Amino acid sequence: MKGKYLKGKNIEYDGSQLAPLWAYANFDVLGDSVISFRGPCNVADEFMVDMEDKRKHATIASADMLHFLIELFGVGIGEIVLAQRLLVGVVMEALQDVVDEDAEIEREFDNIFATAPGAKERGKLSVSVATVSPVSGLIHLGLNITTEGTPVVTAGLEELGVDDVDRFAVDVARLFIEEIKNVKTDSSKVRPVL
Repeated sequence: MKGKYLKGKNIEYDGSQLAPLWAYANFDVLGDSVISFRGPCNVADEFMVDMEDKRKHATIASADMLHFLIELFGVGIGEIVLAQRLLVGVVMEALQDVVDEDAEIEREFDNIFATAPGAKERGKLSVSVATVSPVSGLIHLGLNITTEGTPVVTAGLEELGVDDVDRFAVDVARLFIEEIKNVKTDSSKVRPVL
């Protein structure tokens, strides 16, 4: 599995990037991959894959987000949803090391919520979706960097005390890649039970 952080590139995530072979077609990253980048988010209705959000005509938008796009080949919907939950768990673990000690972060399935120091209410830190294509499983996870331009109450990495977003992006990708590699290693070292 390969990772690539597009440091310095500002890419608006509109949902079209959640597509098979996007990493290979655009950044020459072939195979299982984690691509991360910064940029605004405004998911177009035509690219919304979460049917619950689509039916509610939900607006998924933010002025500045840290995005993770994952592609895993040879997996079905159940496996990619589990990988999505693993990614969210990795983000939670990484956040524990860098957020302000007075910040509170909570995970609810594939969502992360946070209360920044001095904030009056809990905000949504993440947006996430997992789906499948004919050849692969796909995940998008976006983390608000600021709370500007969001349609619901949100929390942002900056207000939580994450000073180096670039470093955080690289750390999350590295930890996720290590988890996936370890899953493959552990899967290949045990004998079947008859």
